[in-house]
Amino acid sequence: MFDLLIEVCLESRKIESSIEISRMLLSRGISPKVATLNNLISRVCRKFGVDAGYEIYCEFFRLDEEKDEISKRGYGFRGFRVVKPNVHSFNTLMLCCYQNGLVEKVEEIWNEMSEMGCDPNAYSYSLLIAVFCDRGRMEDCEKMWEEMRKKEIEADVVSYNTIIGGFCKIGDVGRAEEFFKEMGLVGIDATVSTYEHLVKGYCGIEDVESAVLVYKDMFRKDFRPDASTLDMVIGLLCDKGRVEEAMKFLRSGVGKFDLVPKEKSYEALIMGFCFEGRMDEALKLQAEMVGKGFQLNLEIYEVFIDGYVRQGNEEMAETLRKEMLQTQMHS
Repeated sequence: MFDLLIEVCLESRKIESSIEISRMLLSRGISPKVATLNNLISRVCRKFGVDAGYEIYCEFFRLDEEKDEISKRGYGFRGFRVVKPNVHSFNTLMLCCYQNGLVEKVEEIWNEMSEMGCDPNAYSYSLLIAVFCDRGRMEDCEKMWEEMRKKEIEADVVSYNTIIGGFCKIGDVGRAEEFFKEMGLVGIDATVSTYEHLVKGYCGIEDVESAVLVYKDMFRKDFRPDASTLDMVIGLLCDKGRVEEAMKFLRSGVGKFDLVPKEKSYEALIMGFCFEGRMDEALKLQAEMVGKGFQLNLEIYEVFIDGYVRQGNEEMAETLRKEMLQTQMHS
């Protein structure tokens, strides 16, 4: 009944009331369920910050250092049994720390979990691996992966996506592909995040053929790519002189998934068309770009001017020079 009351308060965003009810119960020797306290910690972290959430964790689970000896016997102050944190408690804290950029704190909580004899699960490993990936510590990631194997903890899709993303981030897409293949062999279906990591990884090392193949495979599976992924593919194709193909990617992304291309996609395509002397197509795309709310920058003006100069159209080039100067004066 009390757990339900606390949960109702949390759902109503009355977090302070939930804390006071929990404190009242604990002072009377009644302990809320671990799941209830985990939810409370998560809500406190989100509203008041990780430090406040950690204080609640210490208060409701550890009960201060002076209670340690009593806790070893299985009882807390005033005679009630101490409720112990479980793996979800630590996962909640690690997730909150990770989301707030406190990566050192994630490792601290991981160590604390080990010291308290709580076994991590696949999600726990995913969080620590995410921290190592963000810092480029891929050797540590692989050590954690091997540790999971030895403990016979089955990696889930989050674990695979995390380590695949980490290797793609440092440009080791070959190793990422190995994990991608392993993922399929163990029967875990790839998600849109899996494909996006690989596409961005191949774009990062300028392997346009592989990036296009993976992107097309993602498209066939009806995975909706992020606009930033589309931008990277379009940018790489334009850099490689494959402007027409890049234009098809933009149209298919808009048509099939209603994607809203970013400014960079329009800029890359306009520059590509201007470089090829296809000024009419560049102008149509420029009008579409402005219609989407994007403004022309100096770089776009310059490629248009250069394109018209190479066509021998000095009149249009001069008109654009004057327009560019006026834009500079008003900015």
